[in-house]
Amino acid sequence: MHPFEIETIAQSHLSLMNPVTREMILHAGELAGIRKGDVVYDLGCGNGTLLSFWHDAYTIKGTGVELRKESVEAGKRAIAEKGATDLIQIIERDAAVWEPEEAADCTVAIGSAFIFGGAVPAIAHLESLTKPGGIIVIGDRYWQSDRVPPEFAVQWQEIPTEYGLVAAARDLGLRLRGVIRASPDDHDRYESAIWQQCIRWLDEHPSDPDREEMEEYLCKIQDEYLVYGREAFGWAIWVFGIDA
Repeated sequence: MHPFEIETIAQSHLSLMNPVTREMILHAGELAGIRKGDVVYDLGCGNGTLLSFWHDAYTIKGTGVELRKESVEAGKRAIAEKGATDLIQIIERDAAVWEPEEAADCTVAIGSAFIFGGAVPAIAHLESLTKPGGIIVIGDRYWQSDRVPPEFAVQWQEIPTEYGLVAAARDLGLRLRGVIRASPDDHDRYESAIWQQCIRWLDEHPSDPDREEMEEYLCKIQDEYLVYGREAFGWAIWVFGIDA
């Protein structure tokens, strides 16, 4: 089974594909100063949940870019059910190379920085798609300490410390407007939801030839989280402003 397929099984049916809550996403919109009619691009949008929440709260005009077909279809269904297809679109595309016709008032990458090679290059990419005076919202993992055991750090070389991420953004001329941090309970709920998806698939496919591979994946992600991930990783949403 291709790793992309395994990750799709594990996460595509989750409405929130990161350790976030609806309240955190709405608070990010408040910190960003989102207003009615703002153009928002969500790169690696998953099921389009952020755009859906912000549509309800602010009546934005949004575009979500996502490579996973199942997530794109789920996002389109959700937007259609709201009757919001005139304002929100979800497109199946590689967000790393997607080029919009106009710059956005706000660009977003929540849990999708890996598409661009990490949070720091993701911020630079988002800036290139954002209007002067606009806002960048990025949510991702960070090292809670710069004293991470080398055997762990070498596996995640693209992940910065929080200070390193903010310093890199400042070097680009951005100003930090606010941060929203996931709690340990948020992490536990998110990781457990992924495990449940994997277990559900195993229960529904008792004779599948890829069953052993899924078992190995489940044990691997559980071990990574329990052995060091929960202690070493933090997760937050940062909101940056661009000077006009």
